[in-house]
Amino acid sequence: MPSTVSTVVHTLSQALRERVAREFHTATRRERILRIGVDVRPFYEPLTGIGWYLYHLLHEIAKHDDVELYLFGDARVTDFGPTLHADLPANARLCWFDLRGQGLISGKSRALAAAAYVAWMKLIDVDVMFGANYFLPRLLGAVARRRAVTIHDLTFKRFPELLQKETLVNLEHHMQRELAHSDAVICVSESTRQDLLHFYDIDPTRAVTILSGLAEPVSDPRPPTPDSLPSNYILFVSTIEPRKNLDVLLDAYARLRARGAYGGALVVVGRVGWKSEAIVARLRAPGVHHLDYLPSAQLASVYRNAELFVFPSIYEGFGFPLLEAMAYGVPSIAARSSSLPEIGGDAALYFDPRDARALETQIESVLTDPVLRKKLAEAGVAQAARFRWDVAAEKTLEVLRRCAGLA
Repeated sequence: MPSTVSTVVHTLSQALRERVAREFHTATRRERILRIGVDVRPFYEPLTGIGWYLYHLLHEIAKHDDVELYLFGDARVTDFGPTLHADLPANARLCWFDLRGQGLISGKSRALAAAAYVAWMKLIDVDVMFGANYFLPRLLGAVARRRAVTIHDLTFKRFPELLQKETLVNLEHHMQRELAHSDAVICVSESTRQDLLHFYDIDPTRAVTILSGLAEPVSDPRPPTPDSLPSNYILFVSTIEPRKNLDVLLDAYARLRARGAYGGALVVVGRVGWKSEAIVARLRAPGVHHLDYLPSAQLASVYRNAELFVFPSIYEGFGFPLLEAMAYGVPSIAARSSSLPEIGGDAALYFDPRDARALETQIESVLTDPVLRKKLAEAGVAQAARFRWDVAAEKTLEVLRRCAGLA
């Protein structure tokens, strides 16, 4: 059984040989390879918004011959984790000390791996570090010569009461430092960029808006439909937490049902997040069906079969569920808040997120007007087609090259 010391020594020796070979090839070739270090910690749990953002960017960037990807996360992988929940590009290098098969790792072994990880990253010596989740972990930040991060939203500034205390403290603690050190800050919408400039004293030229893309709609001739899915329903998709404003949708739906204006169901898809006890109790109301996190193929089936999609969020940095629903040709209604009008454009209807009666009226107008439904469905497909991951990746590469001085 290999020891932690031998694993570390072997890995560092290999990295040193590669460093020498790389410097020789760099000196003799005309084209300069862009070497990107990437924080892959968003892959340590089932993918949601930020995880999917990083997944699609990585797979598009990996198609470029003049780019090398080095993926960093925990210093070590053991029999107990971490586990990756995403497949990686074949030509990307996953960098961690593989200590599986060694059973429990001692404190000294953990400390050795952490210290050696810094040495390994220095040997790899990437041109730029990229963090897709607001800020770089401390170890990666310590060795980054150049760095860029993505900011997804400023909820912790706009609506701090809607976040868990731990998340709020973490972001408040790290963001100022990260913004001071980052060579570029990518914002996923212009709404997010404007919030960033409002709350932080940052040079506007370092804050760049790059709209996220959208994966191709899942095509399956026999889509796997979740059990007991109603035949007619209004759909909501997102993690259940205060920011998503689900109470307003539940109020509007209850009134429509009570007066017989709609006989279908309300399907809520998403994990239960923090501070949601009261909302969870309401998910047992008549006509309401709650489904937990769904795999992509099942979620695609749920989207396709919906009569209407409603996204009542108080605040979104981008709003993937709205775009996904439109891509599947589902007429959509969203809150007139933050980035949602920017993302939905003229292809969705909007309402004041505090006004359940306004939402009720909008829902009824869409469900009873086939011409409006058709118009929204067609406009939604066209609007969603504008958001492409290959375009987002090209623009992200431009930013990373500029950070590395290779533009």
